Amino acid sequence: MLIPSLLYVLLDMRVDKMFIQVLCHATEDEDKVMKAVENVVGLDRMSRMRISSQVLKGYYGDPVTMIRFEVLDPETSTQIIREVFSKLSEYEKHDIAENCIERGRHGGRIYIRLDKQAAYNRILRLSDKDPIRIEVSVRGDIDKLIDILNIQGGGDTM
Repeated sequence: MLIPSLLYVLLDMRVDKMFIQVLCHATEDEDKVMKAVENVVGLDRMSRMRISSQVLKGYYGDPVTMIRFEVLDPETSTQIIREVFSKLSEYEKHDIAENCIERGRHGGRIYIRLDKQAAYNRILRLSDKDPIRIEVSVRGDIDKLIDILNIQGGGDTM
């Protein structure tokens, strides 16, 4: 269920696509990596994604599995991004707004990198080290979406 004011924003903008990508190293349990992603997006939303994987070679020749999730429904993408924002600190939301948005002529992209280990423990925090990567493509005023997410998301202060 969308919050009414978020629904109004989406009338003149929309989330086009959302991709989530995570690496599973040879030393990691793939089920635990999948659980970390599930803790970010929610069990019910996992079934609304197209999941693909590819085995790559790591720096030392060890196998690394890249798992990619494509969210198939704009409403689901909106719910996920709203939930992620609701669990981030005010500092982290500000960091995303200042450093993780690529603005284009007709919208833009939001890039979020979440700590994979913390996500497994149901804690969402930003991290560049071996993250769960989320890319959201938005049409319309991306700054307006960030403002709404910051207001409605709540979150902890730092």
